[in-house]
Amino acid sequence: MAIAASFGLLTSLMNTCNVPYAVASGPPALRGIRVSGNQLLNGDGQPVRLIGVNRSGTEYACIRGWGTFDGPADTPSIEVIRSWHANVVRVGVNEDCWLRTNGVPASYGGANYQQSVIDYINSLTTNDIYAIVDLHWSAPGATVATSLRPMPDADHAVDFWRSVATAFADNPNVLFDVFNEPYGISWDCWRDGCVYPGGPDTGPWQTVGMQSLVNSIRATGATQPIMLGGLAFANDLSEWRSHQPDDPLDQLVASVHVYPFNACNESACWDDEIAPLATRVPVVIGEVGTDWTPPYSDAMALELMRWADDHHLSYLAWTWNTWGGGDALVTNYAGESTIWGADFKAHLARVAVPRLGPLGDANVAYAQHDVRKALELYEQVAKTPPSDGESPTISAAIDGLARFRRLVGLTTIGDEEQARRELASL
Repeated sequence: MAIAASFGLLTSLMNTCNVPYAVASGPPALRGIRVSGNQLLNGDGQPVRLIGVNRSGTEYACIRGWGTFDGPADTPSIEVIRSWHANVVRVGVNEDCWLRTNGVPASYGGANYQQSVIDYINSLTTNDIYAIVDLHWSAPGATVATSLRPMPDADHAVDFWRSVATAFADNPNVLFDVFNEPYGISWDCWRDGCVYPGGPDTGPWQTVGMQSLVNSIRATGATQPIMLGGLAFANDLSEWRSHQPDDPLDQLVASVHVYPFNACNESACWDDEIAPLATRVPVVIGEVGTDWTPPYSDAMALELMRWADDHHLSYLAWTWNTWGGGDALVTNYAGESTIWGADFKAHLARVAVPRLGPLGDANVAYAQHDVRKALELYEQVAKTPPSDGESPTISAAIDGLARFRRLVGLTTIGDEEQARRELASL
């Protein structure tokens, strides 16, 4: 009997309508990823939505001299991420650490750093998670890459991407995110490069445009999709299409970052800027997150993800780290979630297991004593075929809960004949 066979799981679903993720079935084995029109497709030609998390640490631990990762990078830690129904992880890389420039020690720079990052990326894809390699921190000349800069620098970025693209050219499950968050420059500079006027720790310096970096990646023979974030910290895509670089392989992806404190932070802007572009090229929301000040609201992030679901877009939450504050998804790398993490985890479960939506609605109706509405919804759940994201255990638990609650509801309204038929079928 389905209820008895999965009683503990059933109880969890009855109380919270959350999936116990450790028992969820894993995603199908990866078979590559490529751009076709405005979609991402796998090697079988099936559409792919990238839904997952950012993993911060590799951009700063090395330059501060105490490690490569901020937390574990082993297979069990990857399996925890996957258990949230994530199919992609974005990994921020430090230019100086990768190239071992500007005094980075050998222990966390150059070959040692590269091999650690390569091993982690390959572990992700081996464990059926796509990986995005992102140039997160960089700096011109002899300036140390200790923070985000307005644009990639001509001194190092070309060498960086030649090296990175060569390292991953044979891994078809990797995407390249050319530069984290451009800001303070024009669209012409974004595409073609320009002289940046400098800042507190630099004089004027030469940037390198997205076209040159696309060319550098393709010159290595790497064929993977290339993500390009827009202006205003990757929040502005208004002229992305009109300044789109040339790619001989037509494998470019627009990337946008959205937080409550950004200008484009509501559906009207998403409808005006993101949705039209998404009819022409794939759009990945490379970062979505909470306010960075108390009370750390995630309301906008949840609204954006629902909007992205309706538009079949990809998105990655910021961030799979334990440093505290509202933007962290977890409190430890075993996957214990923060408030934001719990909401994100529940959202991903509903995307992976669509029947959880009407099941949750039915539970609410039942709790509000709207028994007839609940009965209709429970019947809908029971008659809907399981999705690919449901393991047999989860499927049995959902079916069992829907039918059990339907049985109780029929008894409550006095439909004893239908209740007997329902009981007999359990």
